[in-house]
Amino acid sequence: MSTTSPRSFGVAVGYVRLALLSIGVGATALGLGYAPTRALAGWRGVEAMVGGVGIALMAALLGLVPTVVALRRGPHQRAGGLLVGMLLRFLLTLGLLLLALWSGSLHKIALALWVVMGYLALLGADTVGVVWLSGRAARSAS
Repeated sequence: MSTTSPRSFGVAVGYVRLALLSIGVGATALGLGYAPTRALAGWRGVEAMVGGVGIALMAALLGLVPTVVALRRGPHQRAGGLLVGMLLRFLLTLGLLLLALWSGSLHKIALALWVVMGYLALLGADTVGVVWLSGRAARSAS
């Protein structure tokens, strides 16, 4: 007999799926942005691009935790979990961006642009993934 409950396993699987989707989108953004960033801002711009997408990815992965956990709950708790996840993602992104800008070690304009682009790309991908998981959770509950 397994001691793992089906609910906790479902949350873990859902999180891993969304995390892999986010990592794939982040890697795609880095691949697509490498040549133009290097041409416009040089190697310092490429470093800032990696840092910016990394900041957005880290915030996205941590913001997914309350969102995925809330998908297994009722409608009111689900809405609250989604809002907590969005707030956590935004605050982490803002805080990490300010720390990176304050450090002064990265190209500031490239960093800010890539944080915004990474944030928006990951937000779109995570929204699609959460809608898909939400539909699966609703079908499995009925």
